[in-house]
Amino acid sequence: MSVTGGGCRGFYFNTVLSLARSLAAHQHAPLDKVQKLHCMCPVDFRGVFQLDERRRDAVTALGIFLVESNLQHKDVIVPYLLGLLKGLPKVQWIEESSERKGRDALPVAENFSFCLVTLLSDVAQRDENFRGQILEALMDIMQVLQDICKNPDAHDKGANLTPFTVSPCFT
Repeated sequence: MSVTGGGCRGFYFNTVLSLARSLAAHQHAPLDKVQKLHCMCPVDFRGVFQLDERRRDAVTALGIFLVESNLQHKDVIVPYLLGLLKGLPKVQWIEESSERKGRDALPVAENFSFCLVTLLSDVAQRDENFRGQILEALMDIMQVLQDICKNPDAHDKGANLTPFTVSPCFT
């Protein structure tokens, strides 16, 4: 995924990316403006996040804001991202149509999970106050995913969890 704002990404991605970067350029980004970006991200509905392309793009933009702003508003953003990480096993992945997908493109779940884990790892490296919480959440989610892969029949059938749908989250 290119975060330069160009290339094959759509208008929406370029727009939220521009918003994130313009907010990050402020020494003290207004929280209400950052919350507008945050409101574009998915919400936990009864333990399940729905991740379509726009919501994934908004999460990526929120993460770019966080990193490029030197972790401004981390007390609001990091707990949200940790909640999203913990919700990965039950995410409802809404993929774009097959005509927009390239043959060599990575699976959506793999791409998004990698970006989220990388972002949280970057935050953990920069902020020792969140480091332990982030590392613990990463280890917890890996344990949950490992348990699902070992025994898929023991988990919620409504979430469509199988080793094949969960394995991309391990990247």
